[in-house]
Amino acid sequence: MISASPPRKRIKLESPSPPPEDTEEEEDNCSICLQALVDRTVIPTCSHEFCFDCLVVWTEQSRKCPLCAQTIGEYLIHRIRSRYDYQKHYLAPLSKPGLLPLRAAPQQGPQVRRRRRRRDWGRRDEEEADKLDRSIEKRRWVYEHGLYAKHVASNGYTKYRPYPTPAQFAASQEMVSKTTMFLRRELRVWDDLDVEFFTTFTVSLMKSIDIRSESAVKLLAEFLDIDTGGRAMAEHFAHEVYSYVRSPFKDLFVYDSVVQVRDHNTTRICI
Repeated sequence: MISASPPRKRIKLESPSPPPEDTEEEEDNCSICLQALVDRTVIPTCSHEFCFDCLVVWTEQSRKCPLCAQTIGEYLIHRIRSRYDYQKHYLAPLSKPGLLPLRAAPQQGPQVRRRRRRRDWGRRDEEEADKLDRSIEKRRWVYEHGLYAKHVASNGYTKYRPYPTPAQFAASQEMVSKTTMFLRRELRVWDDLDVEFFTTFTVSLMKSIDIRSESAVKLLAEFLDIDTGGRAMAEHFAHEVYSYVRSPFKDLFVYDSVVQVRDHNTTRICI
């Protein structure tokens, strides 16, 4: 389970005694996918453990532990059979992702996607694809100009709801499904981001902590603010997810048509 502080579950490979066998059930789950550990893999520098595949995908984009943000070393330890019987998986040098400036991204992505869809789909599907591309470009423009979704009060008239607790979010399949749909589109604002992985990661994060919390924003910034080293994009992204989850809308295009945005640095409201 992801938390603001390191969890109790740690394996010290250099420990003179083996770890206890009767651990709690949730302690056997990967903190990235929240499923049972598959090929338990340990980060030597901090001893946090995850599924091998989950951690390898993570390290392709970040070299900091998903839980404590400590720097991951040159290798991971997996296929652990005993204290002295395990394998080291050495990590290739991390190449900087090609995250283009937001203003440069629209020049090629939508055109390539449109050409591919024209070969396979009919006119109606092509129009839907163009509509999606335009909505992504609009969302990209929102982030580029620092425009935040305006807060809407929770009441019977607006049908907006208070933001759910992590437990409430995890228990609502409808809310998880709605959020997943939003994330899959929203994350396409960033080029070369693994949308499916980051969608799964964000949903898992929301099941554990508030997405606007310090811990969540810090983890999100590892991907969304990699070029600047700051956290502006992560904070903005967290706010947009928060605003959509509270809304009564499931259709993304309907939400786009009604949401008002404001300049984060002023009180100016835009439509």
